Amino acid sequence: MNEKPEQKMPLWGLPALSWLVSFYFLLGFAANVGFPPDRRLLVGDALYVLLWLFFLFLPFFTKIKIGTFLELEREVAKAKEELRDFKAEIRNSMSVLSTNVNTIGGMTNQVTVNIPGLAELREARQIVEAKAPIETKQTAEQVEERILLQSEDPTLALARTRIDIERLLRNTLGKRTTLTAGKEDAVKFLGISQLFDLFISQNEQYAFLKKPFRYVTQICNAAIHAQRVSDEQAQEALALGAQIIAVLREVAGEVE
Repeated sequence: MNEKPEQKMPLWGLPALSWLVSFYFLLGFAANVGFPPDRRLLVGDALYVLLWLFFLFLPFFTKIKIGTFLELEREVAKAKEELRDFKAEIRNSMSVLSTNVNTIGGMTNQVTVNIPGLAELREARQIVEAKAPIETKQTAEQVEERILLQSEDPTLALARTRIDIERLLRNTLGKRTTLTAGKEDAVKFLGISQLFDLFISQNEQYAFLKKPFRYVTQICNAAIHAQRVSDEQAQEALALGAQIIAVLREVAGEVE
């Protein structure tokens, strides 16, 4: 079914009709009071004047719409410009809000560093000392002395501790520790956490090392990535790392 075309009055129609009606009310006013007026003005005469002025200035209104037949819009360009300005202001506000959210998120990521405190490190040392084989106690002291002699800087000592732990895990699990020269294929190594999980799955009697291992790797990783670690935390982490290394050396059959 074909739709009927929408009927609209032409742009010149409203001004012509409005001024014709306004002229009618002006004539009515003149007929009532005479020209020039020969009597006092009444309320009805004022109504004629108001209607005359209304229809006289009606074409200059911004928008007049009665249903779908009578419609007149003026200053469309100005309205569109105001709408564009409003949209631009909304976009700017959203951009500022997004920037603030990203900035706050970035600040949160920068200041949030998960490293254990002194009390947690000391508690972990006590756990290892109580559950590790007795012969590993002296080995742990020797390992700690060797690491401190090799690396006077605490950060380097922590890095060396992490390297030794990973090397021992690889040796114990039979993973490679050297690369073949001239081999172009990329080699993917298991991470230290994956190696430790594999070690625990094969040696469940050493499950007590889970929390101490996590604490040591957290401290070592923080130091390696230029995060501030206090001297006391570094010393406790080195001592705890030496205990773990001593246990791993015992499992691997190495002698200090």
